[in-house]
Amino acid sequence: MTRLPPSPRNVSTSLDRSQQAEGGLTPGTTSNPGSTSTNASRTSSDTRRAGEQPSLFDHDDESGADVRPVPPRSIRLLLAEDSLDDAWLVQRHLERGGLVPDILRVQDADGLRGALEGGRWDLVIVDDAMPGFSGLEAIRLIRAHCPSLPCVMLSGTVTEESAAEAMRLGANDYLVKGNLTRLVPAVERELRESANRAERRRAERALAASEERTRLIIQQALDAVVSFATDGLITEWNLRAEELFGRSRAEVIGRPFEDVVLAAVHRIEFVQALADGFTSSPTLGLKRRVEVTGAHRDGHAVSLELSLVPVPSSAGLYFSAFLRDLTERRDAEAKRASLEAQLRQSQKMEAIGKLAGGVAHDFNNLLTVIQGQASMVESGMLAADEVLPAVRAIGEAADKAADLTRQLLAFSRRQVVQLAPSDLNELVADLGKLLRRLIGADVQLHTVLAPGSVHIKADTGMIEQVLMNLAVNARDAMPQGGSLIVSTSIVQATPPATAGSSPGHGQYARVSVEDSGVGIASEHLPHIFEPFYTTKDKARSTGLGLATVFGIVEQHHGWVDVVTQIGSGTTFSVYLPYSTTAPIPVIAPVLPLTMPRGYEGILVVDDDVAVREMIRDVLARQGYRVREAASGRDALDVWQRHHQDIALVLTDIVMPDGMTGPDLVDRLTATRPDLRVIYTSGYSTESDRVEAQLREGVNFLQKPYRPGTLVRLLRQRLDEPPR
Repeated sequence: MTRLPPSPRNVSTSLDRSQQAEGGLTPGTTSNPGSTSTNASRTSSDTRRAGEQPSLFDHDDESGADVRPVPPRSIRLLLAEDSLDDAWLVQRHLERGGLVPDILRVQDADGLRGALEGGRWDLVIVDDAMPGFSGLEAIRLIRAHCPSLPCVMLSGTVTEESAAEAMRLGANDYLVKGNLTRLVPAVERELRESANRAERRRAERALAASEERTRLIIQQALDAVVSFATDGLITEWNLRAEELFGRSRAEVIGRPFEDVVLAAVHRIEFVQALADGFTSSPTLGLKRRVEVTGAHRDGHAVSLELSLVPVPSSAGLYFSAFLRDLTERRDAEAKRASLEAQLRQSQKMEAIGKLAGGVAHDFNNLLTVIQGQASMVESGMLAADEVLPAVRAIGEAADKAADLTRQLLAFSRRQVVQLAPSDLNELVADLGKLLRRLIGADVQLHTVLAPGSVHIKADTGMIEQVLMNLAVNARDAMPQGGSLIVSTSIVQATPPATAGSSPGHGQYARVSVEDSGVGIASEHLPHIFEPFYTTKDKARSTGLGLATVFGIVEQHHGWVDVVTQIGSGTTFSVYLPYSTTAPIPVIAPVLPLTMPRGYEGILVVDDDVAVREMIRDVLARQGYRVREAASGRDALDVWQRHHQDIALVLTDIVMPDGMTGPDLVDRLTATRPDLRVIYTSGYSTESDRVEAQLREGVNFLQKPYRPGTLVRLLRQRLDEPPR
C-alpha cells in the first residue's frame, strides 16, 4: 500500500508522450519512509519561464479575451492497481480533466481491506487483473464494506460477460485502459451521483427524525389527536385519547371513528358529513371548532371541542380530529359565573341600600314640609293671608318630589322615553342661556358646534337634563371659576363592551362637556355613576346627577366616556346614535288661560284610589261624565255595560291582575278602532313594547301632572278628527 509518487515524463504510452509538452506533474511530498504522496496539479501558463514556448494545452486565447480557469477539484482516490505505469496514466488523465487526485495505490486484498477500514474515500478504481487478486473479488470486498462508495473497473481487455458480471456485483462503470477518454466524465458523474445519494440519505434521515419528533409531539399533546381515513376508520390514536376515552390504541385502530369517539346523537350526522368530505355539514365542517358530546368506554358522556383538518398524503387523504375536554373549562366557567353573580348581587344590594337611604332622606324632608304645611292649614293655625303661601309651599315640595322620582326613573331606565328626530346643535344652542344662568358668572361658557346639523333621535327633555346635570357637575368642580366648553361633533366610534344596547360600530353624534376644574381622583372614578355617590357636601348634592345621566344615555342606546386629569379638568363625552332623519319643526300651541270644559263620557282606569278620585273630581268639575275602574278586568266590565257612553279611556300603563293598560286598549279598540286613548304612568316596565305608541303631550301623561295639563290634553284628544 503506497501513496502514488509524481508521474514521470517518460511513461511509455503514446498518450503520455503527447502530454509531456505541457510540462508534466509537480513533485509530491514524502508522507512516510518507503511511500510517496502527491497532490500534483497542472503547471499554469502564467508561471512559465521566460522564453519558454507555449504548450499545446495552454489554450491561450489569441483574441485577448479573459479566460477564467475552472478551479481544480480535489478527490480522495483509492486505486487497486499492480502496474505503476497504469496508475500514473490514471493520475495524468484525472489531472488533465481538472481534478487533483490524492491517490493511495493498493495491490492486494489485504491492502484494499486496510485502506477501506482506515480511510474515507470519494472513489475506488479497480484493475480487473492483479496477481492473486481479481477485480471481481475487489468489487465484492468494496461492496461488503461500503455499499454506496462509487467504484469504477479498469481492464486491459473487456468482454460483455466480464463487464456484466462486474456491474452485477456493484461496479458503477467499466472502462478499457487503452481508451481512457471516458475516465474523467465517468469519475465526475459518479462523484456527482454519490453526492446526490449522500444528500438524499441526509434528507431521508432528517425526514425520519422530523417524523419521529412529530409522532412524539402528537403522542404527548394535551389534546386528544385521532386520525382516520376517508372511510372513517381510525389510523392514529395518541396517549391523551387513551386517557379521555378509556381505550388503548391497539383496540381502536381500524374501528369507525364515530363508534369509538362520538355519542350516539352525533353519529348519523358524522357519517353523512364524512361522505362529502365535511363540506356541507352545518356543524361538522373542516377547520372550525364545534362542541360535541363524546362517549367514554364506561358509557359516561364527555363534553368536547372538536376541530377537523384534512391531511393529504402519498397514501391518500386522511383527516385528523383534535378533541379538547371541556369539562374543566365548563366547571371553571360555572364557578366564575357563580362568583360574578354573587359579586353583582352584593353590588346590587349595596346600591339598593344607598338608593333607599338617599330616597328616604330626601323624601322625608319633602314630606315634612307637606305634612307640616297641610296640618297647619287643616288645624286653622294660619291666618287667612297665610293659607295661600302654605298651599304653594306644599305644591313646591310636591314638584321637588316629582323631580326626584324622575331622576330615579332615569337612573333605573324606567322612565318612558319619547324619541323624536332632533338636532343636537339646535338643542345645545337653545340651552345656552339656561346653562349660563346655571353655572354662574365666574365660569366662562363656550359652545363649539359641528358644521351643519347633528341629527339624533332623542327625548329632548331628557338630553337637556343630561347637559344640565353635566354642567352643574362641572360648575361644582370649579369653585374658583374657570371655563366650560360644550362641543358637538359627528364621529365614527365603536361602543365599549359595557354599552350593551348600542348598535355597534358606526356613526355617532358626540356632545362633550369639558371643564377646567380639579379633576376626578382615581379612587372615585369607578363610582361616579353610582346612585347617591357624591364627594360633595350632602346639602348641595343628592348624588343622583351622574347616575341620571348614565340612565338617560343608556335609554338612548348610547354611552358616556370620561377623561380626567387631576388639576387640569374633566371631559364627559356622550355618544348617541346618529340619525339621518331631520327634525320636523313643531309650533308650540297657545294654551288657554282657563281650563276647557266638556260633556263626554270618560273611563278612568287606575289602581290607586286617591289618584282615581282626584281625576274624577277634576273632570267632573269641568262637565265630563266619569266612570271608574280599578283594574283592566274591572274596566272591561264597565265597558261592556256603558261602551256607548264612553268617548275616551284614560288608563294607567302598569296595573295589577295581569292586564296592563296597553292590553286593555287592545281589547277595547278591537271593537271600536276609533276610540280615543290617553296613557298615564309613574313609570313603565313595558316601555319598550309601547314606546312607539306613546307621545307625551299627544296620548301620554307622565305622572305627576297638574289638573290643567290633564284637562287640556283630554280636550285636545276629543277634538281630533276621526281617523
